[in-house]
Amino acid sequence: MRYVVRISLTVCLLVGLSVIPELSAYNLLFLSPITTPSHSNFFKPVVKAMVDRGHFVTYYSGLKHNNQQMATNNQTIHFRPLSSSPVLHKISTDHQVDFNIRDKPFLFLSQLPQRMENYCNTIYNDPAFQQLINTTEKFDLIVIEGYLNDCVLPLVRILDVPFIYMSGVAPMPWLLNAIGSPLATDHVPNVVHSFTDEMNFWQRTVNSVSSIIGGVYLRHWFVMPVVDRMAQKMLGKNLPAIEEIERRYLSLLIVNTHSSINYQMPLSPAIIQAGGLHCVPPKPLPEDLELFVDGSGDAGFIIVSFGSVLKGANMPNNFRRIFLSAFARLPQRVLWKWEDQPGENESIPSNVKLLPWMPQQDLLGHPKIRLFITHGGLFSNQEAVYHGVPLIVMPIFADQPINAQKAHDDGYAIRVDLDSVTEEILFDAIQRILTDPKYAEKMNQVSALARDQMESPLDRAVYWIEYVIRHQGAPHLRIASRKLSLFQRYLFDVLFFVLFSALSFFYLVFYLCRNIICSNGRVKMNGQKKKTN
Repeated sequence: MRYVVRISLTVCLLVGLSVIPELSAYNLLFLSPITTPSHSNFFKPVVKAMVDRGHFVTYYSGLKHNNQQMATNNQTIHFRPLSSSPVLHKISTDHQVDFNIRDKPFLFLSQLPQRMENYCNTIYNDPAFQQLINTTEKFDLIVIEGYLNDCVLPLVRILDVPFIYMSGVAPMPWLLNAIGSPLATDHVPNVVHSFTDEMNFWQRTVNSVSSIIGGVYLRHWFVMPVVDRMAQKMLGKNLPAIEEIERRYLSLLIVNTHSSINYQMPLSPAIIQAGGLHCVPPKPLPEDLELFVDGSGDAGFIIVSFGSVLKGANMPNNFRRIFLSAFARLPQRVLWKWEDQPGENESIPSNVKLLPWMPQQDLLGHPKIRLFITHGGLFSNQEAVYHGVPLIVMPIFADQPINAQKAHDDGYAIRVDLDSVTEEILFDAIQRILTDPKYAEKMNQVSALARDQMESPLDRAVYWIEYVIRHQGAPHLRIASRKLSLFQRYLFDVLFFVLFSALSFFYLVFYLCRNIICSNGRVKMNGQKKKTN
């Protein structure tokens, strides 16, 4: 009897093993020539995870590769970084954006065609890109950072492989349009506005016009023709239009969003939310930082950072003095990301320490952290939520105002507009966060929502990337609406036809009734005339 049981178990085991797909080593190309240090944080964990799983990865980035950050067991064999030119590195580390852009919310959009021409020219002249253009290597999939990297799409056609967009921010309207997902402008606010998901008539009107005209057709009319022209001019290949390449080869969109932080949006099967995949548990701090924050005692410490694009050192003097004066009144110690040395006449309070760079997640995960003062970038908000630290948000541009408003409305942050800030307003906001427990309580609730997931966001992203490769681009995920124009997708053609048909019908009825009534009237009049005669 025991032998029969053993044989049965062995057979079941063999059958079970036979239905488990064998993990193949795929060859992937990651493209991120135009990026920022923060946006690359959405890319790098995925690159490292794919290498750790035994895949071969070529990574072309506009930033210098950090070998320590990308350290992996298979790095020597499976990972090939392609270094960008110094010009491309300068573009990705300095996007010419400062604190003054808050007064010009549409300046960056208006400069997109000119910027895109510069980006394409720099990328196409980069030796690393030329190496990829002329390679005979076969790739299974291309993964592209989904913002400002349209210039690399000719490579998709030349290599003839499907590709995935990874967007480090909430998906822009043109990305949703490219994948065929509804824009849902009735409740999904455009990032350039501070609207909520409950908009009145005029807000929905402004939101719809800005999303469709500014978010879709601006790219179609003014940006893509520039990329087409530069590709034909500099690559010298008979290429289809960039938007046609995108429509034909785009398989999936992986976005840095999650329902706990972002407004809800209708998602097609080809959109995967992997918000916060870069968030990790804290590591021990360097000794000098640990001594500084540990010296704060029960009061704890505060960190201040305006991200990787905005430089704290470029903050206007009047705002800097407001911050320093408010910090000097606090018992807490303050760590401030500040890229340059302070001026000779700059008086730095004894409880403030300036750092050119800070291990942000390690500080946010420290038990003595009390508050995070930030610009409201999505990565910073996600890290604060992951580690459960309340926020004061001072948005400057791009998606920061809507991120700030959402966090403020959800009750775990206070939004302070930089143009109206004074020492008293800032000091009062700090005191409210530190003394009113409702902010910490609400943050803990949102943090629990963000962490309560069936699998980690990183595992989810890795699974779907491998899924697309296993199923040869996963064409079954693509919805047919991506082939329709917005005019057709919103059923304007149907509505106009129905309206025209209805008006025609009512006109015909009116015309017939009028003629019948008029005819009857003439008959009666003629009859009356005959009787009179």
